[in-house]
Amino acid sequence: MGGGTDPARGRPWFPALRRRDGRRPWPGIQRMRASFALTAVGAVLLLLVGSANALLLIWQNTVQERIARTLAVDGHLMEILSGLQDSETGQRGFLLSGDPSFLAPAAEGRARVVADLPHLEAETQSDPGQQARLAALRPAIGLKLAELDRTLDLDRQGRRDEAVALVRAGDGKATMDEIRRIIGAMRREEDALLLTHQRHAHRIEALVGVGTALSTGVMALLAVLALREAGRRAALSRFLPAEVAPLLERGGSLRLGQRRRAAIAFVDIRDSTLIAERSDPEAVALFVTEFRRCVAQAARATGGVIDKFIGDGALVVFGIPQAQDDDAAKAVDFALALEQRVAQWNQRTGREPQVRIGIGVHCGDVFVGVVGDDDRLEFTVLGDAVNVAARLEQATKAFGATTLISQAVLDAARVPAAEWREVSRAALPGRREAFPVYAREG
Repeated sequence: MGGGTDPARGRPWFPALRRRDGRRPWPGIQRMRASFALTAVGAVLLLLVGSANALLLIWQNTVQERIARTLAVDGHLMEILSGLQDSETGQRGFLLSGDPSFLAPAAEGRARVVADLPHLEAETQSDPGQQARLAALRPAIGLKLAELDRTLDLDRQGRRDEAVALVRAGDGKATMDEIRRIIGAMRREEDALLLTHQRHAHRIEALVGVGTALSTGVMALLAVLALREAGRRAALSRFLPAEVAPLLERGGSLRLGQRRRAAIAFVDIRDSTLIAERSDPEAVALFVTEFRRCVAQAARATGGVIDKFIGDGALVVFGIPQAQDDDAAKAVDFALALEQRVAQWNQRTGREPQVRIGIGVHCGDVFVGVVGDDDRLEFTVLGDAVNVAARLEQATKAFGATTLISQAVLDAARVPAAEWREVSRAALPGRREAFPVYAREG
């Protein structure tokens, strides 16, 4: 439990926690850093892939809009050409047969042409080439519609022969051929654009597929890392106190060790060997379990961290993870709380002989750290303060007291002096100087 002393330097000596070359960190820290770096790289890669996929989706939407516009332009061109053809067919059918039923499709065709022209102009605004072709198409359509109107006006005036002669002259056919030529050129342009947009769409789909697969792979990698991290944390929680494991995860400073001031409570069961000899194995197991439960409950209630259980004993530290001004007071409260819980345990079970414990409490500078191989980590507290607490616990037998505290604890805890009496000023084993020891009154 305690540390030795370096004679040359006159201060506590502890097992070295750094590599001998002073440069390379512990393997566990290396793995922790590698895992963190890989997780960070995976997260950045996932962010980049996600951003790229978002941009691809935006591009895909743009391409789809362009495809829709190209199809809309082609549809308007077909409607205009179909409307002109229907109007021309209706005009000729009426003039040649005199049947007025031909006038209805002629009027409908003309209406479609008039309705689709503004839409065609709106859809081609961003295409200078198509706008130039539309500029040539518009007057040709106007000329064709004017020719149709003129022949029908002549018929209404009773001059059908002149109207038929005008049709047979072929001026309208030349205009219609020019319209077909312009519309054909515009449709070919839209077909070329459609093929380009479709190639882009296929390329985007492939890239999105690759991005999705890559995202899935990265997420799977992050999931594996998360599972490994969860396993590592579970392993830490198996070997380390719950208050210590998060500190090791965040920075690993405890892996290299720290010096700090802390209060130490050393607990041991009196005559545990005799109890074990008189009980069967199951009863011994239940007995030790109940004792540890009492210690754990008292430590949890007073803010203590259980460093370790040693058979029928326990070492409880106050000042972990952060040192506080009232650590010594908490250690005293722990001792009193544990005394009370053991008394209740005895009263509840009525066992004979009753359970008796000894508690030694001291405070001072200690070394705290996590030592051992990564397969078996151990949180430990080393130093003279630990040795003194252990010797105080041993001294409880000689003085017939349950709890003994040092002068340092009495001063730091600021407990009422009337509640504690000095039972000895003799030097502790291994020491030369006087060492005041206090027990509770009553």
